[in-house]
Amino acid sequence: MSLFVQVVVTGLAAGAVYGLVAVGTSLAYRLTGVVPFALGDLVGLAVLAALAVEGGAGPVTATNVPAWRTLAGLATGIAVAVVAGVLLYLVAVRPFLRQRSTIGWVGAMVAAAFAIHGLLAAAFVRRAYVFPDLLPFDRIGNGGAISLGGGAIVQVRAFFVIAAGLLLAWASSAVLGRSRRGRALQAVAMDLDAADVVGLPVDRLLALAFAGMGAVAALAAVVAAPGAPVNADTGALLGLKGLAAALIAGFGSPWRSFAAGLGIGVLEAAVATFHVGGFRLGPSWRDVAPLLVAVVVAVVAGRRRRGAAA
Repeated sequence: MSLFVQVVVTGLAAGAVYGLVAVGTSLAYRLTGVVPFALGDLVGLAVLAALAVEGGAGPVTATNVPAWRTLAGLATGIAVAVVAGVLLYLVAVRPFLRQRSTIGWVGAMVAAAFAIHGLLAAAFVRRAYVFPDLLPFDRIGNGGAISLGGGAIVQVRAFFVIAAGLLLAWASSAVLGRSRRGRALQAVAMDLDAADVVGLPVDRLLALAFAGMGAVAALAAVVAAPGAPVNADTGALLGLKGLAAALIAGFGSPWRSFAAGLGIGVLEAAVATFHVGGFRLGPSWRDVAPLLVAVVVAVVAGRRRRGAAA
């Protein structure tokens, strides 16, 4: 029982990060009609830009960097992610969106993701970096870990990550359903020509949406980075799992997307830990299983749509 509790809580903590990225992915799609394939790489960009300010490409720890420099790094990471989000819209999306070329913005977005990843891999060559945590979770319990009874031990940070994900899901729902800009962006996503005709500031609204996408990436970076070593591949993998969660949720409401992220986190923790009789997939399958589920869901959903259309 203790192992089950530990797996569930650990899975929920990891899934909350995937949920953060899934919320950003679904939100960007619902507000712009564009799937943000580069969102995960924006997460990596925010993390490593912050590390560059804190200590360059060398090792960074919680003890060799003063708090003011860590704060400066966080501010830089957030600013870089927001600016990069706007640039993605202006360079990779806007020219093709105006031409109604879906394949154009898909190709440009994927190319931008590879370019960001290549830049990070070239600039940060170490196998892993440590991102200092400003929040003193290590002072709670036994070095940041607490016992839930029955031998289950979990990190206190896990509850913070889950809470941050819930807060983002709530805020995103509010933006979609209550704000004027959110409703205007949904109108743009549904019919770009009609939005132009009625005089909506389409370019400004879409640039704002992509700036918000960058802000979500920065939030995911701040929440997730201190929990484990990071490198140039970290953001890309988070983005892939967030996209899988958004796909499973059908790019639906923020709550559905966040719940799908939680489900992916629990699934990969279970795959890595549990076994049925002598059968066990093991840790090597933890990153593969959620993506296979997303592919199956996409295939089933596609067949249902084709069946409904027929």
